[in-house]
Amino acid sequence: MHTKDFASALRAFAAIADFDRSYELHRLAAVLDRGRDETIAARVKRMSPSEQYPGRLKETLDTIAVGLHASGAVKASSSVRELLKIFTGRPGASVDDFCTSICLPPAPQGVGARRFKSQNAALANDICSELAPYIDDAEVFRIRLDALIAARPAGIATWTLVANRLVGNNRTYRDRKSAVRAILNYIEARSLIAPLARGLELAGSQ
Repeated sequence: MHTKDFASALRAFAAIADFDRSYELHRLAAVLDRGRDETIAARVKRMSPSEQYPGRLKETLDTIAVGLHASGAVKASSSVRELLKIFTGRPGASVDDFCTSICLPPAPQGVGARRFKSQNAALANDICSELAPYIDDAEVFRIRLDALIAARPAGIATWTLVANRLVGNNRTYRDRKSAVRAILNYIEARSLIAPLARGLELAGSQ
């Protein structure tokens, strides 16, 4: 199963869940929906295993996996099991903290690893949290981004983490300008595609 199909499935399950479980499923679906469409296995490889995870969300996914397997949807069940690999550490995290931590790509090993010792994961989380609400409004996003660049001094390693999270890739960048440019290119491309997608959705519903 691919990430965007999985995200749609989680939202469907959320519709029959209680409020708290529904919120957790929607938050996880938003993470899977971000970036390029790829297999769950491929996405998991680019995620960071958690130090803490929301116990209720893990229980919900376990139940979904069992139900899918019992109904004969073995491949879909396997995809859920694959995603559960990022639920490491111990229970106790909020779903918001969990989603933030798993979206930060692992620090690269070998060549270039020294460069990432200076990364500030907490600052990257704060920057992403401040930008995420405006991801579908390119103009406001750019204004907020410019303000954050001026107000929050951060090096290339930290801005690379921000770009990786927002764009949904695992690239390294030669300088801060390259990371910021990648973010802006992604947001601008998203703003061009969104109206077309909505038009196709409306046409399909008629």
